[in-house]
Amino acid sequence: MCGRYDFNLTAQDLSALFGELDGPDPPPNRDLAPGALGLVIARGRGGVLKKVVMRWGLEPGWMTEPPVKPVFNARAETVSQKPMFREAFRKRRCLVPAGAFFEWTGATGRKTRWRLSAADGAPLVFAGLWEMRKEGERTILTYAVITVEPNAEAAEVHDRMPAVLPKTAQDIWLDPDADAEALKSLLRPAPDGFLTVEKI
Repeated sequence: MCGRYDFNLTAQDLSALFGELDGPDPPPNRDLAPGALGLVIARGRGGVLKKVVMRWGLEPGWMTEPPVKPVFNARAETVSQKPMFREAFRKRRCLVPAGAFFEWTGATGRKTRWRLSAADGAPLVFAGLWEMRKEGERTILTYAVITVEPNAEAAEVHDRMPAVLPKTAQDIWLDPDADAEALKSLLRPAPDGFLTVEKI
């Protein structure tokens, strides 16, 4: 699971990752939670890549009202099959930039918080899905982060981790013509040694 992440990236960081894209550069959020607004990289009209602010918690267009709890993660093993995610997996994939993600261990009231980030200090880019839903005159844009089995470091604190995409995989993930099997092959744990786990 990925239930919190650190969006600490500047406009310069985003440009270095994705090139010069149209769209906003929201302020940092060091503890971004489901239901909050986050930045994603997605294709808009005409296939143009852009930065878009969306709410974390997927709401497909067929929903008439938001779910009781935000659906903020999608499991890689079932993302192409479940009605909640399959249309977005086919047509509306995105990248979710982050500085780190957080997990907790221990009993309620005595939990330990852990920060997981790239060992080389580079930003992380998660595989995501996005959706658009109408609510009266309003258009609501939402997203979810895809999770996979953990690598060695993440397994120390949780049984899931976000699907982190290297640059070569990012281009394929955003390709509207990419084959479903090729896309699913990208959704795998980061290599062992990729992450640093810090108690905070």
